[in-house]
Amino acid sequence: MFLYEKDLKYKFWKFYNNKNRAKRYQFECPIRDGNADLITIEKYQGDYQINAFEFKLNDIKKVILQAESNLDFVNRSWIVIPVEKKQLILDKYKNYLDNKKYIGVIGVHSEGRYEIVYQPKCKQAILHKKILDLCIM
Repeated sequence: MFLYEKDLKYKFWKFYNNKNRAKRYQFECPIRDGNADLITIEKYQGDYQINAFEFKLNDIKKVILQAESNLDFVNRSWIVIPVEKKQLILDKYKNYLDNKKYIGVIGVHSEGRYEIVYQPKCKQAILHKKILDLCIM
């Protein structure tokens, strides 16, 4: 169980990027009003992909709206939540996620290990200037 969002973010990132899967990344990336919590550029099956991550402990409706607003600029947008919220997502929001297609959900265990709760599809992304800057840094 996480007490603070920053703990969720730190522990997830430590496990997620432990082998430097993200070629480039930026926390609090200003691709939209309010910033995306994390943007990564990763190589997956020979192609580069841009992923957005939004971290929340409780406010699932808000994090879904944030993830949705990132979709204009990324291939996939991920919601990162404590794993204890897994059943809530599957019971209450699965139909919404099925409809949106490109929003995924990751559940994080207290030690940082994570699991994919909902696997999104991958879409074509439009490069935002901030993401392009991140690519060439």
